[in-house]
Amino acid sequence: MNKHTAHLMPKRLSLAIALALTATLSAHAEQEPEDGAAAANRTAPFSYWPQADTERWECSQCPDVSGTEGDVTVGVGYVSEESAYFGRYTGLDDDGLYFLGGVRANYRSEDEKYLDLEASNLGLDTRSLALRGGERGRYRARLNYDQIPGFVAENPRTVFRGLGSTNLTLPDDWERANTTGGMGRLNDSLTDISLDTRRDRLGVGVDFWRGRAWDYGIDYRRTEQDGFKIQGGSFLTTASLLPVKVDRVTDQIDARVAYREQDWHVAASYHVSLFNNKADAVTWDNPFSLGGEQGRMAQEPDNRFHQLMLSGGWRPTSRLNTSGRLAIGRMEQDDSFLAPTINPNLVAPGLPRADLDGRVNTLTGNLRAVYAAGSRLTVTGEGFYDDRDNRTGRDEFVQVGTDTFVGAARINRPYSYERLGGRLIADFRASDKVRLSAGGRAEQVERTFQEVDKTETTAGWGEIRATPTDRVDMTLRLTREQRRLDDDYTALPDVIPEENPLLRKFHLASRDRDQVRADLSYMVSDRVSLGFSGDYAKDDYDRSRVGLIDARDVAYTVDISAAPRDNITVSAFYGRERIESTLASSAAFGFPDWTGDQRDTIDSFGLTLEARDVGREGFDAGIDYGYSSGKGRITMRTGAPVEPLPDLESRLNTVKLYGRYRVNERLSVRVDYLYERYRSKDFTLDDVAPDTIPSVLTLGEESPNYSAHFIGTSLNYRF
Repeated sequence: MNKHTAHLMPKRLSLAIALALTATLSAHAEQEPEDGAAAANRTAPFSYWPQADTERWECSQCPDVSGTEGDVTVGVGYVSEESAYFGRYTGLDDDGLYFLGGVRANYRSEDEKYLDLEASNLGLDTRSLALRGGERGRYRARLNYDQIPGFVAENPRTVFRGLGSTNLTLPDDWERANTTGGMGRLNDSLTDISLDTRRDRLGVGVDFWRGRAWDYGIDYRRTEQDGFKIQGGSFLTTASLLPVKVDRVTDQIDARVAYREQDWHVAASYHVSLFNNKADAVTWDNPFSLGGEQGRMAQEPDNRFHQLMLSGGWRPTSRLNTSGRLAIGRMEQDDSFLAPTINPNLVAPGLPRADLDGRVNTLTGNLRAVYAAGSRLTVTGEGFYDDRDNRTGRDEFVQVGTDTFVGAARINRPYSYERLGGRLIADFRASDKVRLSAGGRAEQVERTFQEVDKTETTAGWGEIRATPTDRVDMTLRLTREQRRLDDDYTALPDVIPEENPLLRKFHLASRDRDQVRADLSYMVSDRVSLGFSGDYAKDDYDRSRVGLIDARDVAYTVDISAAPRDNITVSAFYGRERIESTLASSAAFGFPDWTGDQRDTIDSFGLTLEARDVGREGFDAGIDYGYSSGKGRITMRTGAPVEPLPDLESRLNTVKLYGRYRVNERLSVRVDYLYERYRSKDFTLDDVAPDTIPSVLTLGEESPNYSAHFIGTSLNYRF
């Protein structure tokens, strides 16, 4: 499996599953927990022109809405089966009863003051709260909190004790051995564990306006993540999968001030991200005979990121809009190094310094201009610059291999890059029914301490959009991109073990990319519409001998929506995506002598039916059905008969039913039913017990498989 498709398939499959899966309870934002260490590298948000602030708008003709209104929801739900995977990001991971609750309240005064409260999923681990208030045109304050659980592993088991701490120990009567098969106390020492994560996020902020020109604001966000992750710990030729504690906090602050006039605006902002890992190392007992008795690994270090940004825009004429930004930042990391080894039988080598003293300076800039050359032609030009200057010092570090032996010295490689480029886009309205667009982009990237010093990428695209009739809308877009190396690809001289000189890393290699996208929408009648979209992408690495050779992605979707009656709506879609890639490799550290092919196929289907006032006035009902399946096939060609790896498979069926009856203007009753069936096959997990691999002690986790029912009933009262 190559790195390109290894990342691609899970993302595509997750998207297909998300399309098929519909929310069961009240709506809530579902976001992946953000890695605190990665958050420090995030550029502060920026938009060229300020967004419309509707809270400052005044309506002289609007009716009086002062007073308080809202609703309260209370209910109970039941889940038939315990499954961590079914409960991922929903909180419905245990079987049994759940409290369902939510509150929404809005207050408006006659003098433009307001207060909004919204709380949802109060009885679940996905609860959220949002409180907003202020006075229109003068100030606004907000408080947000949300919580979301995450899935790590299905039915894991471990021999390690001390879960939840940074020191994982073995039972007192543990018998060490050279292989897992020789560990006499293994089965008796296994205990069932629950591995999951939880993210809690709190945010507060306030905005002030001084007249219509000045705008001030400050936001503070804290994200806490705790739980477990799976990490491998090795001793030379043996390894163990460890349930490692996660306990980290990310604090972020954004402050800004802006001034705007009719034709121009300027803004200054400051962003800081502080990452604190409270579990900054893990120590574990070695269950094997080979190696030291204990090992220790560092986790993500504490780090900081500061950024100051200036932005602005100017509209000198009615035809020309200009905007730009300049941001300067610094990343810092100075956590103390761990000792090179905790093995008392080794003489620990000295460290050249006590910590990394890591410093990376960042500088980004962007200039953009949009010019309306006439009533038919608009031209957009943009230039950008992105510099990452890694000022971390270089030193010689003597390597200690997995707390087992003292190895050769190595020198750290503080990577830097400088990215410079621009793009030009032209939009032309050929007629009332035809619009043409074309554009080009050029980019140059210079890197340090990597196999390629400089890459140059050029791209061009063209698009035509036609509306031959009032009921038909068509779009076709073609894109061609080339990436070339300015110098030869040179294997790094001080990498141990050294790389195959014919290897080309896919993100640095020469590449030709072709893309085609087509969209078609057709209004069959006022009640029926059809849609089609298709994408084709092909990457050629024809100058690479070893590494990723080519990749192809073909996808299409068809959909239909209809309203057979005024109170009934129906919609359905079907989509398929096929991802293919070929990787060439060499077992003899030379010319390629075997290739690997990966084929991923993803199918998804969805059907929704909703009806209002069914049978009698006040009764609404709906049904959603979703299906998604993914299959990954990996084959190898070596010149000799080779058994292919087992297919990777996943299949999800989801059925959701709901009915709601309005008893009166204030009270309504709702019933929800959800059935979800998930099946998966993963040869890296299936039938892999803790002792299946002689040199690796695993957690014996399983591929998720479940059939779960959820039924809930709730009352909603409006006030």
